[in-house]
Amino acid sequence: MDEKIDVLDERGEKTGRVVWKSEAHRVGLWHRCFHLWIVDPGDDMDGPFLFVQRRASVKETWPDKLDVTAAGHLMAGESGLDGLREVEEELGLSVESGDVVALGTRQNELEIPAGMDREFQDVFLLVRRLEPSDLRLQREEVASVARLRLGDVEGLGGGEPVPVQEWADGEVRESRARIEDFVPGEDGYLMRIVRAARKALAGEGAGETF
Repeated sequence: MDEKIDVLDERGEKTGRVVWKSEAHRVGLWHRCFHLWIVDPGDDMDGPFLFVQRRASVKETWPDKLDVTAAGHLMAGESGLDGLREVEEELGLSVESGDVVALGTRQNELEIPAGMDREFQDVFLLVRRLEPSDLRLQREEVASVARLRLGDVEGLGGGEPVPVQEWADGEVRESRARIEDFVPGEDGYLMRIVRAARKALAGEGAGETF
């Protein structure tokens, strides 16, 4: 779905221009997005876990790839935490602003079929226990939510596949994933999120990650 978004300069400041998202991607204009990562502390026997989403096969960009738990573009006039609506739309979870920890803003450029995606991503972390029945997926956006042990995520860099539980429609399917199954990133994004999650779970505060 296309939507009007604010155009930013290379420092992340609003320029006063508003364009359609499709135009921003075609021309390569900077704009702002919302990212939320969910981590489950697990219990003494199992966990902790990181949740990621598998993008729907009908998505124009990165179909079927594993990605941030919930994300979306911020519409014109919105700021970071307004993106929490994306969590309910994509996953069916209600999240309040006081539930999340701000990790900072990531600046990212990535070539996409439509052109160039240049984003300032406001990144947040949510610590919450989840069960498959908690989720109500927006299937045109999200094929499944995948649960990975944090330790396994850290091992992805070695090139070996790691075990994954994929949740969809209340059902659980066992699979495996490699780093190549994730949306590409050259700044160690995934591992930085794991480090922030471990700090948050240890009660140290996640701090500024970006």
